[in-house]
Amino acid sequence: MQHLSLELVELIASYCVSPKDKANLCQVNRHYYSAVIHLLYKHIMITSPRQYVLLKNSLCHSKSLSHCVHRLDFSSYTTRGSRWSEERAKSVLLPEELAYLIGCCDLLQELLIGEEMVYAFVSPQVIQAIFNHQKIKLRTLDFTGFCDRNVSSLLAEPQLSNVSFYMCMAFSQDKFFIPFFKEFSSSGNQLKRLDLAYTQINSQLFSYLLQGKQYQALTHLNLQGCHSLSCCSPLIDFIERCENLQHLNLNMDFNGIGASRFCHECIYRLLKSRSTVRLLDMGGHVNVSPAVLTRLMTEKVIFPQLRHLSFAYCQSITLDILEKFLLYNHHAHLGYLNLARTPLTELNGSLVHTMNRLKQFKHLQTVEVSPFTSKKYPSQLLNYWKMTTQGRRTYYSQQGHDPRFVYSKKMILFEDGQMDTLSPMNKYWCYSY
Repeated sequence: MQHLSLELVELIASYCVSPKDKANLCQVNRHYYSAVIHLLYKHIMITSPRQYVLLKNSLCHSKSLSHCVHRLDFSSYTTRGSRWSEERAKSVLLPEELAYLIGCCDLLQELLIGEEMVYAFVSPQVIQAIFNHQKIKLRTLDFTGFCDRNVSSLLAEPQLSNVSFYMCMAFSQDKFFIPFFKEFSSSGNQLKRLDLAYTQINSQLFSYLLQGKQYQALTHLNLQGCHSLSCCSPLIDFIERCENLQHLNLNMDFNGIGASRFCHECIYRLLKSRSTVRLLDMGGHVNVSPAVLTRLMTEKVIFPQLRHLSFAYCQSITLDILEKFLLYNHHAHLGYLNLARTPLTELNGSLVHTMNRLKQFKHLQTVEVSPFTSKKYPSQLLNYWKMTTQGRRTYYSQQGHDPRFVYSKKMILFEDGQMDTLSPMNKYWCYSY
């Protein structure tokens, strides 16, 4: 162990998921420390005030360590369980010190912020450190649950391409989103991943995204729960032009019922040019119907890359047309299908019949059947499907397959978006909510 090369020690450390394991490797000797320390600080997740204080002390006193930081994840930061009062926690989380800390991380590329750090991040000093620092080349920005309108002073910097405002319901379209994306486009940015789920946007926002040609590089788009969106609007034109789209989430269920009345023609337009899509969520759309799916097949529209498909809350879907649609797209090797809250998964005999018919699709490993944990579903079906729950969600999967982390409802913005790299709150929004 003493004579391993730096490269081999670094390779060993790369297989350590836990920061604690990497820290233990650093303590073996100086040789190990020099090989592993940059991996320990590359992706930093802070979940408590105590961790923040330790991070601040280490980074502010060591430029070599601050140069290692590529990701700062504050999405799960909380005082709960820390035995710190909110007053004490706020006394150590000072905007000027946070601004200095971020400014030290001149190779920072990814920044994730949760709702309990809003009050610090809306400070002009912190905003300036993030967006106006000459050395920082931020590519990914993830706000979750922000509810402070003062963040409208944000400026978009040229490297930014992955943006999430998940559940930022207080942000105004006119006062925040439109100015933000205007500045975003004028700065030369090109969106790659955009998550606007559960925000108050409407379809007119997409006229500004069209003007900025933000469809050119876009690969991931999440508009789940944006109930002010409408069809026959710039939204449809924008999505039609997204030729590289791989991930499209338009789930519009509302309080357990289908809530979108996008017309048949607009739904067809949304789907007809999706040859590159790997994940498609059309949950909650009343007019996702046998007529639309039949038209797609009649006009030879196929989805060769499709791996994840959701028709949750789509009450018009029949088993016969679903089977024909899946057979028509058999080359896609679909692995995940969501039929929650449809007639096909009701416990009146439909569930067993549906799951029996779906056995013919050998690549189909996971079928989501309910958005709510329920003890009423059989633990096994047909000696083939096994029931699993994760948070609120209920699945049937092939024996030996773990379905819990197959489909994320919240978009994961970074490339190595594996479950092990996510903070506890992000894991919840992605896989349990």
